[in-house]
Amino acid sequence: MVRLMPKPVWCYLMKLSHIGILVKDIDEGIKHHKALFGFEQLGEIVDDSTQRVRVVLMGHSEDDPVKIELIAPLGEDSPVTDLLRKRQSLYHLCFEVSDIETAKAEARKSGAIVISQPVEAPLFGDRKICFLFTKDHYVIELVESEH
Repeated sequence: MVRLMPKPVWCYLMKLSHIGILVKDIDEGIKHHKALFGFEQLGEIVDDSTQRVRVVLMGHSEDDPVKIELIAPLGEDSPVTDLLRKRQSLYHLCFEVSDIETAKAEARKSGAIVISQPVEAPLFGDRKICFLFTKDHYVIELVESEH
């Protein structure tokens, strides 16, 4: 019998927003995911100089409850460049939260490490994002919902 553990408090504060996937080239990544899953590009490609990445959202439609975010390095100093030398891969799960500071604090209480403090993200209309690393080695992005 599987024994279910109670959810950490911070899990009640969020809903799945998107899945981040690392790609070496954003244009090739778009073509590949269109062919593989029939996804469409949802919006423009964004060069995020703060995160040093090129990003774009994809899905079957704007109404998809969960989208994928393709992430490519914006130069050799990008934080994803070394990861891509190994392989293209699933990079993170992103959860939407109403209050990023509260969710971040609750995640830390559960043992998560904050790997980037909240910053504005142009891909999400300058809503705040931050990244966490969990005890189970997951990279989690939090994005603050629109108020």
